[in-house]
Amino acid sequence: MSEKIFLTRFAPSPTGRLHIGNARSAILNWIFAKKNNGDFILRIDDTDIERSKDSYIELIKKDLQWLNLSWSKTFKQSERKKIYNKRIEELKNNGRLYPCFESQEELLLKRKSLLSSGKPPIYDRSSLKLSEKEKENYLAKGTKPHWRFFINEKKIYWNDLIRGEVSFESENLSDPILIREDGSLLYHLPSVIDDISENITHIIRGEDHISNTAFHIQIFEALKSNSPTFGHHSLLIDKEGKGMSKRMNSFSIDDIQKKGFENLTILNYLSTIGTSNNLTFETEVSKLIELFEISDLAKSTAKFNEDDLIKINSNILKKIEFKEASNKLKKINIHKSNEEFWNLIKNNINFLNEAIEWWAIVNDDKIYINDKNDFLIQCASVLPSEPYDINTWEDWLKEIKKLSKKTGKDLFMPLRMALTGKKNGPEIKYLLPLLTKAQIIKRLGAL
Repeated sequence: MSEKIFLTRFAPSPTGRLHIGNARSAILNWIFAKKNNGDFILRIDDTDIERSKDSYIELIKKDLQWLNLSWSKTFKQSERKKIYNKRIEELKNNGRLYPCFESQEELLLKRKSLLSSGKPPIYDRSSLKLSEKEKENYLAKGTKPHWRFFINEKKIYWNDLIRGEVSFESENLSDPILIREDGSLLYHLPSVIDDISENITHIIRGEDHISNTAFHIQIFEALKSNSPTFGHHSLLIDKEGKGMSKRMNSFSIDDIQKKGFENLTILNYLSTIGTSNNLTFETEVSKLIELFEISDLAKSTAKFNEDDLIKINSNILKKIEFKEASNKLKKINIHKSNEEFWNLIKNNINFLNEAIEWWAIVNDDKIYINDKNDFLIQCASVLPSEPYDINTWEDWLKEIKKLSKKTGKDLFMPLRMALTGKKNGPEIKYLLPLLTKAQIIKRLGAL
């Protein structure tokens, strides 16, 4: 008998752009599947008809593709009503789905009453006590029922990939509403039905789904199916300790891309954040897959730090070879770069788009210091003849030191400012081969 294939899924709701927290779940599911030679499915949870938009579906796919995540299959829940209706009838027939006729106001009053008396807001199952005649009267008056799932009275537990054994006492859970009065489905039911029909083996999602998992395990059982293996990762918090949800205008993948971060930066960061491992700067996705271990993820919240993201981005750029960099540079309208230019800047930029400024520095006739400076004019007077290479700087420096008593910063800083307009940057020996003698003399104020 062949070994069971690992199959994970990512199930975003198309109600907005993909944000950093959701992207983390997608990456963890994808990389876990690839680590185990499995497959990854993209499911679109668009049962919220009012808020779901097809335009967001396409944008979410675009963001996932930018992250280099691929899927073997994709589908929309809105197209699977026949599948859901069949399984709903099963649950109704076996008594696990039952109709309730309380209004929202009545349910709210019950909730307030329980809380005020110090009791948990658990539904009292009063609708189960209704006679058939009472149900008929509600229906005759035009009152449409919502449908709850009956939680069996037994301990619910599972061995979590990240948290170890997790358990719930069913007596502490309230029968969840699975179908609204208008017939629309809440998250739980279509999610479980899809996981069954697609043979999902592993589900990795945020810790905010832990209580949902308790419900889902009983729904799997009610539908005579084995539950997948679950893993619940911690949620991301910002530097102030606040949750980074998409409804708090947090980082979207689109925003991150526009800021200039590389997709490999996001893969490196989101596959390691929440572990005790050091930051990784891998430029090969295969290496990230090799390094990934689901057991490394901690239970505690993971603090998102943009400084770490910048550090990874900077290190990724340092490791990119010119052949790949050349294609990236063309996308920002730098079409005639060479390896010398890339070697000059790659250790001195955090984002690729900073190359635009350096391209101007080595190609324009711009002057950065307008005031005449005797020291700079002296430097210009002993500038070697072209052509320049990385050894030119040592020859020039010897001549400068013969004319001037300046050393250290007093020597380097004025030269760097005159040649680049910057206090910091690459070594001058790498800069000179990219400048002409005319450019240098002009910037030193000797013309």
